[in-house]
Amino acid sequence: MSFIDIAPPHPAAPLGARDPERLVHALGAEPLLTRAALAEAAARLPESMIERRVHDAADGAGFRVLPPLADLAQCLGEGGPHRAWVMLKGLESLPEYASLFARCLAVLPPAILSAAGPVRDVRAFVFLSAPHTRTPLHFDAEYNVLFHLEGTKTFTTFPPGEPFVSLAAREAYHETGDNLLEPNDAHAVGGTRHELGPDDALFVPWCAPHAVRCGPTPSISLSLTWQNSWSRDVAEAVRLGARLRRFGLTPRDPVLSARRPRLAAFVSRMLQRFERALQSRGSAA
Repeated sequence: MSFIDIAPPHPAAPLGARDPERLVHALGAEPLLTRAALAEAAARLPESMIERRVHDAADGAGFRVLPPLADLAQCLGEGGPHRAWVMLKGLESLPEYASLFARCLAVLPPAILSAAGPVRDVRAFVFLSAPHTRTPLHFDAEYNVLFHLEGTKTFTTFPPGEPFVSLAAREAYHETGDNLLEPNDAHAVGGTRHELGPDDALFVPWCAPHAVRCGPTPSISLSLTWQNSWSRDVAEAVRLGARLRRFGLTPRDPVLSARRPRLAAFVSRMLQRFERALQSRGSAA
């Protein structure tokens, strides 16, 4: 097995950017991903980069933020967070982790890189989950590979489009940052369950809704996310569409177009630049 590879059996059809894919990885022995190393890395991150939430929320409304941990190193030494879900953000800002993540992304299977590359705007997240943690249904407007390191989890994915995630939900995300979804009838029957253990990984397509349920032991996963030129332009086109909708217009979902929405993205970026310039003038005055 190479450092990261598609899990057998290999797909009969070519992998597309909208298709989840099971992978296998060899990160289990990586020194930077041990509990002690993660605790040390967390100590170097700003407090705002460590998020702690309820571990057994039945829905997005219950997935509330908890007070920060007093001692993450002690928590990891004792087996992981107790009755909580902890997320470390911004590890890509630490040089040794940035180097590791670059190596991981460089050796992704060619099928993924051709479908979802070239890779830009890399972000990294480590999830530390108590036994039986449930992460409510949500989506991420980026491509994602989840490398599972400890414990087990059931990762359920849905196709990245209607009726599983609406244009309205994506517009709201780009305006507020809220990526939680209210389950509907389609989610009850349209999901694909991926059972993950150590050395398993999963490519999650851009904007694919997903929900997670962890097993009976503490769980640790690394998530590497990225954008490409298409996803960046779509994000800007969606922002522009939300603006136009406020004026009574009904813009088409840019995802439905066969072409990359370069013009809409350009207009969106220019409007934002203009607004920032006005704000700067107002502040100076």
